[in-house]
Amino acid sequence: MIPVSLVVLTSLLYFGVLFGVAFYADHQRKCGRSVIDNAAVYSLSLAVYCTSWTFYGSVGRAATTGIDFLTIYLGPTLIAFSWWFLLRKIVRISKEQNIVSIADFISSRYGKSSALGAIVTIFAVLGIMPYIALQLKAVARTFDLLVYPFATTGTTHILPKFDLHFDSALVVAMILGLFGVLFGARHLDASERHEGLVAAIALESVVKIVAFVAAGIFVTYGLFDGFGNIFTEFLTRFPEREHLLRLGSAENSYAHWLSMTIISMMAVMFLPRQFHIMVIENCREEHIRSAMWRFPAYMLIINLFVIPIALGGLLLNHGSTLNADFFVITLPLQYGQPWLALLVFIGGFSASAGMVMVSSVALSTMILNHLLMPIILKVHTKAQNLSRLLINLKRLGIIAVIFLGYLYYRLLGESAALVNIGLISFIAATQFAPAVIGGLYWRQATRRGATIGLTLGFIVWFYTLLIPTFVQSGWMSASIVEQGLWGLTILKPTELFGLSGFGLWTHSLFWTMFVNLGSYLAISLLTKPCEAELDQIRKFVDVYNPLPITTERTRITRAPTVIEFVDLMAKFIGKKQAHASISTYLGDSEIDEKGSLSEVELPKLKRFTELTLAGSVGAAPARIIIDKYLSARGSHMEDVFDLFGSVNISRTASREQLGVLYEAAHTVASGNDLQSILDEILKIFTDQFKFDLCVIRILDEERQTLTVRSQRGMTS
Repeated sequence: MIPVSLVVLTSLLYFGVLFGVAFYADHQRKCGRSVIDNAAVYSLSLAVYCTSWTFYGSVGRAATTGIDFLTIYLGPTLIAFSWWFLLRKIVRISKEQNIVSIADFISSRYGKSSALGAIVTIFAVLGIMPYIALQLKAVARTFDLLVYPFATTGTTHILPKFDLHFDSALVVAMILGLFGVLFGARHLDASERHEGLVAAIALESVVKIVAFVAAGIFVTYGLFDGFGNIFTEFLTRFPEREHLLRLGSAENSYAHWLSMTIISMMAVMFLPRQFHIMVIENCREEHIRSAMWRFPAYMLIINLFVIPIALGGLLLNHGSTLNADFFVITLPLQYGQPWLALLVFIGGFSASAGMVMVSSVALSTMILNHLLMPIILKVHTKAQNLSRLLINLKRLGIIAVIFLGYLYYRLLGESAALVNIGLISFIAATQFAPAVIGGLYWRQATRRGATIGLTLGFIVWFYTLLIPTFVQSGWMSASIVEQGLWGLTILKPTELFGLSGFGLWTHSLFWTMFVNLGSYLAISLLTKPCEAELDQIRKFVDVYNPLPITTERTRITRAPTVIEFVDLMAKFIGKKQAHASISTYLGDSEIDEKGSLSEVELPKLKRFTELTLAGSVGAAPARIIIDKYLSARGSHMEDVFDLFGSVNISRTASREQLGVLYEAAHTVASGNDLQSILDEILKIFTDQFKFDLCVIRILDEERQTLTVRSQRGMTS
């Protein structure tokens, strides 16, 4: 037993250190220096993947089902070999498009679809709540374990009941919420790196690996005589459990290993917190190359002592797996090492806190941009400044996300093992894989395919994983699991359509991917991308091979001035940031902020404004804001046919279009004087397309003026 005051004081001191590191990193950023702009810090920040599941759950898993816990780290190690072309491509796209979350990434790829962004956000929140609950559960259990005396039966130690007058999980949730608000929502621009938060995460990664390795060394060399002694003694005393140490047993079937490896490969990329740290907080693409070996090395080191601790716990507790999740902290307590137990608690606390903080920041950004912004744009249409409202909503979102995780823990999380809670979230994150990976490489992928695939995948995820969890927690009748929905055995959540003989996780992965990936492929093949999607396809699939920059083929009628665009940005990001952004954009150019712009500059400024807003409110809301603004002031984008520019014709172009191009090209090649050529081309256009008005204007690039050279339909 450790005094409550000592545990609380140590925890507060540790939090003080984290706050200090975060404040220092933010201060350095303001001074023009970056603490996190190096490969080591980036790699350490990726270790936010190693949560309380790693710290406690892996030991419990090893003690109960064997070495299958290794799949959770084998998957990330394998996919790390692909990061230089897969992760780097995602990072490149995200930087160029000012993408701020995985929901933003998916919605941007599929035509900046607001509906798709909202769907991804809702599913992400539902999918990650169990994982946040897991972290709070781990902190609460270990805190109670440290400060309350053991109730013992023989030589087996049993964890005490919760003392409900002090809810440690709620206190931790409140502190983590405060940290998230201070360092994850200080600015509205979500594309701006959160240097304080990342620096704190990197420090936590160091603390948790030191604490776990220290506990492992104590068990392996303090309580036993090394690795060999533990394995030999375990096999001698418990020969019937030798299956825990080999692949191919009932608990460690090959199908189970394959499915768990696939799940973890996708989770390390597409969990919202991992996407945020890997992509949004990335400083340089070169850091990815270093992380490809540093991150797997970190996972190898932190897992070296998992099996020895698990086997040691079984040996010292006479084979009992009761509370095996917490062997890493109970063994030091049982054998006179309270200070080591306190260090382990801080390490486990670090593992939990990092995940909760980053997840809450990532999810709050998604909630603000894809759920609240569409409502705000409809309700606050005449508001002059929304920046304060938006930043406060983001802060409230961080607190709400953590509180929802706390509710899940209190209502459903008590009855499940740590690993089981985590795997529910892992399979949820796996549902994003088809839409993301397919969108990176498959040109024919469509918004409808992604939307239907994701929706069906999450419906099956809910049915095959959350329904059994509700039953286990007593929220629902067990009849639905035992007899199936409406009494139909083919609708059993754990044996859907009669598929039996597989574990819960393999079964759920198969059916979710079957309907998700199958629908994604089928619907995409049956539908065609819309115009907005076609533009994004090129920016995503061909990000390494951008098309040559040509004159825009659109123009804005009755266009805003530069200062009006600044006023629009200021409404959402504040005047200071808006003026700073436009100053950076204009640079040394001599463009008059209050005057009109050339038709070459106008589309560029529109694009810049949209990208700037996207960094704060997301890509889809930014597009809506720009379109509504132009529409409200009587402006709109008009197509301009650039005869002498580069013309790309899709395979679906009509015969009429091709015919016009052929005639125009023939006219250009006729050798006549320029004026005759222009007049003839206008005649072709008016005859073929029945235009009432058709004008050709030529740009004088030096004077930045347009002169009418030929026209039909204008009155003089």
